[in-house]
Amino acid sequence: MRKFLKREVFLVLGMTLFAILSYAFNPEIKNVVLHRQGTDTATAMPVSIPMNSGEIFSIDMDVSAGFASDFVLNIHPDDCVTDLVVNGVRLPFQNYSGYCNWNQGFVLSKAEIVKNLGKDTSEFHFQMSLRNGGGLGGATAVVDGGGVMLALFSVLFFVLLAVFVFSVGMRFKIRRRLLLFFLIGLLLRIGYTDETFFDKRGHDVGGHVHYMKIIAEENRIPASNECWTCYHPPVYFVLSAGVWKMANLMHWFPQNAVKWFDFLVSLVALGFGLACLANILSGASLSAAALLWCVWPSFVLASPRLGNDVLFYAMHAVALWGCLKYIRTNYGKYFIVAVVAAFIAYWTKSTAVVTFGVLGLTFVMQFCKHPRLWSRSERVAAGIFVAAAITVAYVALTHDVVGNAGGNDNTVLVRNVPGNFFFFDLQTFLTKPYTDPWHDELGRQYFWNYLAKTSLFGEFKLLETSKGIALASIISTCFVVLLGFGLRGLWISRWDKVQVLIAVQAFLFFAAIITLRLKYPFSCSNDFRYIVPVLLSCLPWVGIGFCDGGASPKLKVCGWSVTLLFAVCSAILLMSL
Repeated sequence: MRKFLKREVFLVLGMTLFAILSYAFNPEIKNVVLHRQGTDTATAMPVSIPMNSGEIFSIDMDVSAGFASDFVLNIHPDDCVTDLVVNGVRLPFQNYSGYCNWNQGFVLSKAEIVKNLGKDTSEFHFQMSLRNGGGLGGATAVVDGGGVMLALFSVLFFVLLAVFVFSVGMRFKIRRRLLLFFLIGLLLRIGYTDETFFDKRGHDVGGHVHYMKIIAEENRIPASNECWTCYHPPVYFVLSAGVWKMANLMHWFPQNAVKWFDFLVSLVALGFGLACLANILSGASLSAAALLWCVWPSFVLASPRLGNDVLFYAMHAVALWGCLKYIRTNYGKYFIVAVVAAFIAYWTKSTAVVTFGVLGLTFVMQFCKHPRLWSRSERVAAGIFVAAAITVAYVALTHDVVGNAGGNDNTVLVRNVPGNFFFFDLQTFLTKPYTDPWHDELGRQYFWNYLAKTSLFGEFKLLETSKGIALASIISTCFVVLLGFGLRGLWISRWDKVQVLIAVQAFLFFAAIITLRLKYPFSCSNDFRYIVPVLLSCLPWVGIGFCDGGASPKLKVCGWSVTLLFAVCSAILLMSL
């Protein structure tokens, strides 16, 4: 206990100190006032309210640089800036790409503002006139501090965090290589999250923010048709609304707070995913699968994303871990953990019907014995599982669990012909590294092309420079080779209960995404982000494919070379965004 006090407690105190210093040195946005229809309303960022199409309104706000020597102000107008004045000086807003684009927005550095003002200062009063294009109107503004001191505080905080994670892991006798892989994943996610604006590379972010804001400010769960994403189960949004409230109390930008909350949840998914792999594999195959899990691009891209995806990943990973531990140990307490996590997962995202399918198979495999042989914890687990399964089945059968899936416009329609499901366009996959929901030439018509490509880079053209294209092409080529190793691993696997479980999990996830694409024939219906946890089935087969089953030295060298190349190129690409 004394060692604990001398080590982890001091690390926590150090992190707390640097977090407080970072908060104190960060600039802030304050005194936000909305001027509309002759009425002045004190509010806070983000400003988002229903307005008439073409309505003119204005927003005033103060930006205080505080102790920060530099800052960057990211403004997303909804929908178009018509005038921008800072400290009485009109800025040439037309020169800023994105001044009339809600999704893109524009960025102002302190240096740019000072250059227009002709003098340095730490206090800035902004007056923005805007025009609404229809629907919700307003603006979002986020200020991020810069300078040597803030950078130093951030680096020291995350160094102490890494040491803390490693120290706690060693105390709980977690294998060092798993801790090392976790640290790799942690640092990669920190770097990406810190450089990513909250709605960058997101999905329906405006709807998710609206959902959170209703709960946080009105203390109620909205009706399913009250916003674009309000059909989603409420667990994630209730938790995010709590973070939103805390951010407002601390005068911190709420979307940024939720972004970092999602980052923390992604670490739960990362850690329990590694724990799942440790219950499936051992030796070199575990190392290979663990490394790929930590650096898989689309999984990292989800880390700071506002939305319920990452909480579903985390709860599914916890549930799968519980099932695997129960199979390995026969301790019913692990199945209780799995049931609770699966229930939370379902009330986070309806894709968790697959999670309950995994639990159902575990239940059948483990409980096929006389009830007199069940332990007390197994009896409790069985009762909880049956009650939860009945509840989930009732909700799934009596409610629309995919909400607005049929409300997409015709630009993302695709053809549900057999060829689009049985053909894989390898040439396009390798030569055109990115895809999107709109362009046939990027492979969106072919189900497996789109699923595989979004498993790597999502629906985004991440980095379209020559460097980005080269890295994405290398990653795509490595993916094809890893797929071959995965098929070999599936073929040579020893079929025990664990292998049956992960095989059925893979089947259920792929069946679910195929069903969604057939029912709603839109390209975005088979986005891999819906089934990211399927990697916990597929990556073990990749590791087995070139590490086990009598693999030759040449095959092992080839497999490790491709795996390391995939990991390095993925990390470089993500850190270049």
